Order: sequence, then C-alpha cells, then structure tokens
Amino acid sequence: MHLSMQNKTRIAFALVGVLIAFAVWQGWQKLCDDLRFKVRGDRALVYGTTDSLSLGTMRSFIRDNPQVETLVLHRMSGTKDSATNLRIAREIRDARLKTHLLPNSYIASGAVDLFIAGTERTMECGAMIGVHSWSIGDKERFSPKDIGFDRSQPKHERFLREMGIDPAFYVFTREAAEPEDIYVMKMDEIERYGLLTNRKGCL
Repeated sequence: MHLSMQNKTRIAFALVGVLIAFAVWQGWQKLCDDLRFKVRGDRALVYGTTDSLSLGTMRSFIRDNPQVETLVLHRMSGTKDSATNLRIAREIRDARLKTHLLPNSYIASGAVDLFIAGTERTMECGAMIGVHSWSIGDKERFSPKDIGFDRSQPKHERFLREMGIDPAFYVFTREAAEPEDIYVMKMDEIERYGLLTNRKGCL
C-alpha cells in the first residue's frame, strides 16, 4: 500500500501533535506534583504534593517570605514521603504560621497534617478534608489491615499531641477508608477531633 505525499504529511502532523500533547501533559503532571506557593500579601496559596525534596522548598519559602502569616491550602492531594511530610508540618508550626481552607479547597491524606500544623486553623464552608489509611509497596500494596500491625501509629499520635489534636484522630483516619479510597470528613467530625482552633465550623 502506497501513501500519497499528502497523506504522509497528514500523518506526520498528527504524530507531531501527539508528541506535543504528551509533552504538555507531562509538564502539567509535574506542575501538579510540585509543592508551590502564590504569595498574596500576608497570605500564600499552597498547591501540590510533598515529597523528599519538599522540606527544602518549605524552608526556603519561610525564609524568603517573612511577611506571610497564613498558608491557604488550596489543592493538595497528599504526600509521597510521610516522614518528610511530618517534618514539613513541624516547620510550619515552628514558624508560627496559620492555616486556612477556602470554599473550593480540597486537601487529603498527608496534606491534612500540614493543615493541622497551623497555630490557628480555619475553614470556609465548601472546603473538603479527605482522609484514608496508608499503604506501602509499589506493584503490590499493603495496608495496616493486611500487615496486622501499624508501625506508624505511635509517631503519628505523638505528632497529633504536639499539634494539640486528639490523638484518636489517627485511628479515625486509618479506619475511615482504604488506601485507594478517600473519605471526606463531615463537619461534626472535623470539630470532634479539634481540627479547627475556633471550634465554630465554617466561617
């Protein structure tokens, strides 16, 4: 089968379009994954996912933006490195930063640790806080339920006590949903475990 020059040109343009679309998609995925900030006066919008490099990112941000008093967590799906994520949360607390959620904020998993690190924690109605159990492994994943014990429980409960949060919150998150799922907390649950400092629910 012989292709005309016109058809060959069309195929070539189509392949170039696919390659460009793939490159844009990869760039967008990277943008979504990076921990990043948009400073607006004494507030900073926070996006992305934390990983092993994010501690340095947070420290640099705090050092370079002493005027920022509140971190507004916007769209944050969690963390790729739980141990580093807890260190980032402690950096937030040590810097005496407040945390806030907008009506369209969605935070989940490890991002919740960053929220509760705020010295003052507030949210507006419509914000969503998602929790679930953790898991380990790549191709085959195991949760505490599969393993039969939870090695992370003591360190997470200690972290919660440091932040002034009821340590029972950890077991709640673990039991709320499997690792592949997300449970969006109800307002009475958010208030029950002391996630908000004003104890008044939505602003």
